Amino acid sequence: MKRLFIALALLTAGFTLEAQHETIFGRGRVVGGFGGPIVEMGLREGFGTSIGGGGGIVIGNAFIGGYGLGVIDLRELLENDNIDQLELGHGGFWLGFSYPSYKAIHLYTSARIGWGAVNIRFDDPRRADLDQVFVATPEVGLELNLTRWFRISGAAGYRWVTGTASNAPYTDADFSGPIAALTFRFGWFGNGRF
Repeated sequence: MKRLFIALALLTAGFTLEAQHETIFGRGRVVGGFGGPIVEMGLREGFGTSIGGGGGIVIGNAFIGGYGLGVIDLRELLENDNIDQLELGHGGFWLGFSYPSYKAIHLYTSARIGWGAVNIRFDDPRRADLDQVFVATPEVGLELNLTRWFRISGAAGYRWVTGTASNAPYTDADFSGPIAALTFRFGWFGNGRF
């Protein structure tokens, strides 16, 4: 009986010590999720506008999810080098933070990190090219809570693209530059202060 008591005491102490360990994500809890459209507008001439969407899960004041965007307007590049069609599409991870997210207007920051491709077709139907690229877009701005389930953020950031071919009639710099972004997030964002 004495051995059973000692074994139970050691087991209980082990669980008690285990419960006191600190962890990186120990205080974070999933409080909601969202999805919605994203619009990126280039802030220099000929840079292009991107339209797409994303979604994720809300963990306290932070979120993690995925996104997909396609550039729909590359007029300056289309006027050069007999280019008939030029497209840039990319998607990947979307990380963000809003603080204090329960306030009507609050700080919003995010980063979209992904991979994609530049697809180019020339006037000559026998010529085409497809470059795989890496894209990172950090941004910071303000977010407005319109309702409990709808938020709009306006942010400024920078789209950084790398990986275009050295022999292509465009460079990484043609797709990289400052952006302004509007994000519409629909979903559930939790109901308390974190």
